[in-house]
Amino acid sequence: MVNQYRNAFIEQHGWAMPVVAETYDGPTNDICGFHVKAEQVHAALNGATDGPVAEGNVGGGTGMQTYEFKGGTGTSSRVIAINGERFTVGVLVQSNFGMRSELNILGVPVGEHLTENAWLSEVMGHDQGSIVVNIATDLPLNPTQLSRLAKRGAMGIARTGSPGGHYSGDLVLAFSVANPIDVPPPGAHQPTSFSIDTLNDTHCDLMHTAAVQAVEEAIINAMMAAETLPVVKPAGYTLPAIDHKDLTALMAKYGRL
Repeated sequence: MVNQYRNAFIEQHGWAMPVVAETYDGPTNDICGFHVKAEQVHAALNGATDGPVAEGNVGGGTGMQTYEFKGGTGTSSRVIAINGERFTVGVLVQSNFGMRSELNILGVPVGEHLTENAWLSEVMGHDQGSIVVNIATDLPLNPTQLSRLAKRGAMGIARTGSPGGHYSGDLVLAFSVANPIDVPPPGAHQPTSFSIDTLNDTHCDLMHTAAVQAVEEAIINAMMAAETLPVVKPAGYTLPAIDHKDLTALMAKYGRL
């Protein structure tokens, strides 16, 4: 941040408070090896671009599991219209939670049918991991509305079948990119107040529905994009990607295609 915005930080006494989240990938990774170095973090930050987001076994999603299938990074979004204006609710998840028996997709009890290689249930006997959900929007929201929006992240998770396992940290962050404010530097004239737009609460249901649907789909997308990975601890297992053909056949059987 200092290197890229030197004037704001050094000349104008700017500061930043990074938000860092963690998901546990111990079964597929040597988590005590301290393999990620500063230069790799800088390369990732400097290489960030706009455009489509890579999904599945990428970045922090590389070692993730979801419902005992291979999980990872997933994304989805919804566009809503309010009084002729279009707004977007976008979601990015790092999906790492759930037991096989819980998995539900569009009302189909997938986990009750696709039961092979559910080794986590056999070895651990309980949920293990976390999911990080980021909800971003260009809707103009105040802090109270953002808090309500974040709570819908848990509802999106629940729609895939999870009750919110005790051993899983379900972390949700919601933010809005509306209402940009140019804060004058120290020594410059400081305005008495700033004016911001805030969404009329009457329209919140549209936003909440969009967020719940996008979180649900982002989790499924993470699973669909993932690739099978070997397990290092305990050795001898694999973290299988969900089989697209088996899933498609099952969804067709329930009339959900």
